[in-house]
Amino acid sequence: MKKVLGFGLAAMFALSACSNGNNGNNGNNASEASGTASGSPSSTASAKPEKLSLNWSVASGLLANVTLPSADKDFVKKTIEEKFNVDLKIDYMVFGEEYHAKLNAALAGGSAPDLFIAGGAESQKYIVDGIASDLGAYFTEEAMPNYFKWVSKSELDAFQLKQGEFYRAILPFQRNSYASWYIRQDWLDKLGLAAPKNYDELTNVMTQFTKGDPDGNGKPDTYGFTASGNGLSLPFDFPQWLNNGFVADFMIQGNTYVDNRTDLKVEGVLDQVVQWIDAGVVDPDWFLNKSPANFDKAAQGKAGMIFTPFDKTVALESVPTSVQSRAKALDPKANWQPIYPLDKPVMWKYNVPESTILVSKTTADDSPDKVKRSLEIVNWLTSEEGFLLTHYGQEGTHYAKAGNVITLNVEAFEADIAKSGNWLNVYSVFTPDEPNVLSLELIDSRISDHDRAILKTVESFPKHNALPPVSLVPPEGINIGDFRKEMSKFHIKAILQDKSGKNWPQYREELMTKFKGREIFTEYTRLLNIALKDKPLNEFK
Repeated sequence: MKKVLGFGLAAMFALSACSNGNNGNNGNNASEASGTASGSPSSTASAKPEKLSLNWSVASGLLANVTLPSADKDFVKKTIEEKFNVDLKIDYMVFGEEYHAKLNAALAGGSAPDLFIAGGAESQKYIVDGIASDLGAYFTEEAMPNYFKWVSKSELDAFQLKQGEFYRAILPFQRNSYASWYIRQDWLDKLGLAAPKNYDELTNVMTQFTKGDPDGNGKPDTYGFTASGNGLSLPFDFPQWLNNGFVADFMIQGNTYVDNRTDLKVEGVLDQVVQWIDAGVVDPDWFLNKSPANFDKAAQGKAGMIFTPFDKTVALESVPTSVQSRAKALDPKANWQPIYPLDKPVMWKYNVPESTILVSKTTADDSPDKVKRSLEIVNWLTSEEGFLLTHYGQEGTHYAKAGNVITLNVEAFEADIAKSGNWLNVYSVFTPDEPNVLSLELIDSRISDHDRAILKTVESFPKHNALPPVSLVPPEGINIGDFRKEMSKFHIKAILQDKSGKNWPQYREELMTKFKGREIFTEYTRLLNIALKDKPLNEFK
């Protein structure tokens, strides 16, 4: 039996796809705008509150292929409904454009959920449009002490669009970052190739994976690399971003705020991406792939390298739905390994709060008791009792608890949860899989030496705190989500139409002027200077 400190591997083993994701001391809290102590209702048994019907809408990257069980087997829903005297309906989807489109339709149709999760940029629009309610009276340390074990008051204050207001709460997120590229080590071995350590070597490997018949079936049916652009964007999956010095989405470099996706040097990124596409080493469906299609293709042996900024299960053999497990089921020699294939000092950033918890203004105005009851449930979900139930199942059935040590009953957990639709993911969306936050230790017999080595490798990849703790909010009247959409259109136009980055300076200037990028990033610089105090940044240009 293996011990694992702080990983929370039980829920990890139930995952199949891409989370909300860092330890408060070393995490970066910058973000683009994007009850009682026990968590029980405040009423007593002799004064049971009125029964309420609640409608929630939740999303995360961990809800692909997730299915809730029948009512008689959904012990989390049963516990919530009995403990808080509610009828709870939860709509759930994978986080992304489709989720927000469905949410927008519900909001426009007058059927706003009482409580819902949204991205940072999307939440800005909901707040400006008057859809989201002021939460200041509800989200207090006295009313929600359990929630504040995961998120600090200073983080919440910095996350607001305007200081002194409180319209959006941070969805508790995983502080540590598990970003990594993954590569078919068995393909490298078969072709006699060393693991690439710089861009030229990586390009050669991608070429050999495409043209060297790495799977040995005698057919030209493999590609070096695949990604999921979701029909919208050029994702950071492409190593060309990092090869040109861009670590994730933004950073401070040369005492200047750098918006990585709109910097002038993006021209080099676009040129190198086009070169890979022209060479035929990229899955031709990359742009239209919808996540997790890139993982599916990797598991099917159609591509030899993928990237994820947070899914630490990709190469774990103990996770039945991981890329490694699915690939090995088709090819016993399949061996996915994490890799840092570039000679750059930093690969990624520590996680920042990105997703938000919002409450419908309609609900707050018409049924404030629904808001109070919903947030009592959220407080309970972030308590030890709620965390254990939503990550590891029922005590005595799915795990045993002795002090702060949680020992998973693997057989029961696999049968009732992992192989029954991974359904706990719907409820665990409110807390990241980090039991150490609650001073808990998990013992999971499934973790192998192989998987422990994988996790250690991924954790060791160099990361940085991209920005100081601050919420980056554009000037009033400007929506960052709209700006990013126009930005992505130009990226894709350069790649698929121009087939070159030569027009990027022109596109960038249009983004900076017509679409007000310079105003946005000048404001970001001002906000950063407030946080930096005695070390002001240079003017954004």
